[in-house]
This record gives sequence, structure tokens and C-alpha cells, in this order.
Amino acid sequence: MIAVIPTFGPDDGLLRGVHSLAPQVEAIIIIDDGSPAGSAEVLDSALAAGVEVIRSRSNLGIAAALNTGIRLALERGADFVLTVDQDTELPHLYVADCVAAFRIAAPETRLGIVCTDRVNGQPSIPERYTEEGLGLVREAIQSGFLISAECLAQCGLFDERLFIDCVDTEYCLRIARHGYRIAVGPGTDITHTLGERAPLRPFGITRRREDGQPATYEYHGPTRRYFITRNNVDLYLRYARIRPRWVLSAAKRELSPTFTTIVSGPRRGRQLLATVIGAAHGLIRKRGPLSPGLRSLLAGSRV
Repeated sequence: MIAVIPTFGPDDGLLRGVHSLAPQVEAIIIIDDGSPAGSAEVLDSALAAGVEVIRSRSNLGIAAALNTGIRLALERGADFVLTVDQDTELPHLYVADCVAAFRIAAPETRLGIVCTDRVNGQPSIPERYTEEGLGLVREAIQSGFLISAECLAQCGLFDERLFIDCVDTEYCLRIARHGYRIAVGPGTDITHTLGERAPLRPFGITRRREDGQPATYEYHGPTRRYFITRNNVDLYLRYARIRPRWVLSAAKRELSPTFTTIVSGPRRGRQLLATVIGAAHGLIRKRGPLSPGLRSLLAGSRV
């Protein structure tokens, strides 16, 4: 059992996550994805705590970082690989509960991944249950994935062309095509940072909650909005024929947060630009990291 943690610009939350994880696995491999110099102290502290730290000279994306660690884990004979984000803390029995799910799964279930049941207390909603009582889901966040070596061998590793965003969704869809399933670890609950919050101000009008406080929403900057839009469109095209219901459901799910970000901001103009370019690039199957020119364009104006 080996854990892989991809990092980019980690803070002290990484050390808390390592502390919660270390007693549960045989080894932890941190793959730092070209973090700026300011992250060196945190990474050095993880190294001093006995964690293996591999530093990349450039930013290759979360999928590439995960794959580097997974390859190492498999080369060292791991039967399972646990993937954990740098801002995730696991409860002390998390791994044991996930392994237990694999142990009780019947061969015909073809279990490939066990994921967390809850994120910050918010429950998943299994689509159905197996005869053994395991709740099955179609998609889950990558942080907390316990993946069997068999599943990785049959289905491959994460898609590095996506760079960031939708990496976990693509993998969930791919293993389903190979006949593998995803179950939630019964009772598991991870602490995970979901992102920045921004004031909800559609067209500049502040919205308020029932208690009178300003309403907020989960916000991603223009660069992330580009990747979210591009990679979702890419996946819609990949699965339009074989999973049309999923495509319709996923597209509907993305409409609201995309619209909210564009009309509420901050940086409404750049959010719109990122969405339009991301959709266009998704349609022509442009993949990989941002070009320096596009990165500069999306980071430009504060409008």
C-alpha cells in the first residue's frame, strides 16, 4: 500500500495531511509539480518526516504528477495505490475501511476503486448497492482514491493531456468502459479544501443569505475556468455516442457554475474569455498545458 500526493505550491496543510496518512500506509511519495521556490520549506519538512519527495523542474500537470508516483508504486510491488491531494486530511481508519470494501467485494462486482463516502461531511449518493452492500457511484473526486493494481494495469493511468481538471472524471468513465466499478468506503469522510469562495454578485448586485450576510460561491480564476471548460467539452465529444445521458447530465451540471462565474466575477470579462476559448479548444481537441501567450492573456486585465 503506497500513497501518492501530487503537490504544487503546498502550504502547511500538506504536513497535516502527511501526519494523518503516514500510520495507514507503507510509504508516501510526494511528486512536486514544479512548485515555486517559496514551497521549498514545506517540502523539506515532509522530507525530514521520512516522506519521499520527488521534485519536477517544470509544471506538467496533476495527471503527470500522479502518474509518476503511481509508476513508482507499482514498480515497488504495491497491490493498491492511494491518491491524495495536498489539501486533504484522512481519518485514522480511512485506508482500513477502503481495504475492507475490496475484501468483501464479490469477484463479479469487479471493484476497481474505493473512494470516500463523504467530503467535509457531505455524503455521496450511491446509484445502487451490490449484494454485498457496497454503494456504487459513477464519479468521485480523485483525492482519496484507493485503486487496485489490477485496475491500473487493465485501464491505464491518468490522462496527462487534460493537464488539470476533469482528470478524475475521465478516469472514472474509462474504467467503467473496462467493466470496473467504484464503491464508496462505508462511513469514510475526508477533510478537503474545495476552493476559493467569492461574493455572489450577479451583474454587480450583491446577493445575501437569509441571515443577512453576503452570499458566496465556489470560485475558480480564469485559468482554471479555461481548463474546466476545455476538458469538459473534450469529454462530451469523447462520450457523446456511447454515454449520451451522461453528456447531457454533465453539461447541465456545468451550466450553472459557469454562468454564475461569468455574471458574478470577480474578473467577469476574463471569465467569459476563458470560457469561450476553452470551449473552442475543447471542440478542436486542443490539449496539454496553456501556452505562455494564452496564460498571459487570461491573467491580464482585472476586469
